[in-house]
Amino acid sequence: MKPVLLIVVLVGMAGPLLIGCSAVTPASVGMASVDEHQLDSRVVVYYTHRTFRCFSCLWLEKTTHQALEDSFASELAAGRLEFRVVDYWADRSLAERYGVGTVSVIVVNIVKGEEVSHRTLERLWDLKAHPDELRAYIKEAVRAALEETG
Repeated sequence: MKPVLLIVVLVGMAGPLLIGCSAVTPASVGMASVDEHQLDSRVVVYYTHRTFRCFSCLWLEKTTHQALEDSFASELAAGRLEFRVVDYWADRSLAERYGVGTVSVIVVNIVKGEEVSHRTLERLWDLKAHPDELRAYIKEAVRAALEETG
């Protein structure tokens, strides 16, 4: 009996690692709201992840953050650009608002305190094996959003 229990426990613990972070979230997860920044116009880049995080998920977050710091340090410092890391299992409202069901990068334009548009970077997982292309893809999306926001 004990070996069966051990196998069940090990499979349960290894499940998130084997499945990865691209599985769809269950609908029963609770929600905590995200505070908005004081500035009227800005771009917010959300990096969304599941509660259980794999190596790829952590690497994508780090790469996204580094791309922003490398290309938009002054915008980050001035508050024109924000980077927020959000557990979409815990923040159900954000997950529903942007249709998040996997690790994602979402670029949101806020003008005069109102969200005017957002873009989910759909190629995130496709470009994971190509870090330079991934960083360029993120930078292009953020640059375009900053230009739109003014």
